[in-house]
Amino acid sequence: MDAKEEDRQNRIMEGIGIVSKKSKEKFEVIEGETIDACLDRIKAAGYFPVRRTEEPIFAERIENGKVHYVPVDRKIVFEAKLIE
Repeated sequence: MDAKEEDRQNRIMEGIGIVSKKSKEKFEVIEGETIDACLDRIKAAGYFPVRRTEEPIFAERIENGKVHYVPVDRKIVFEAKLIE
């Protein structure tokens, strides 16, 4: 089950009162999604962001027989707490 499907299932279960929300949750900015859209998604889920982390994504490139690692993208993750 991918993350979107799991998120959809969790929202369905919460809607009928079976699953309680976690006090902390992590939200990753999905490819093609803006940071503002992710923040809106966090708010819609009933959370507020408390920390933002970025991790570089590297690609392996071979030049003249030597391996070089170059940054090609980044992964942005927000840690959020439940709004009480």
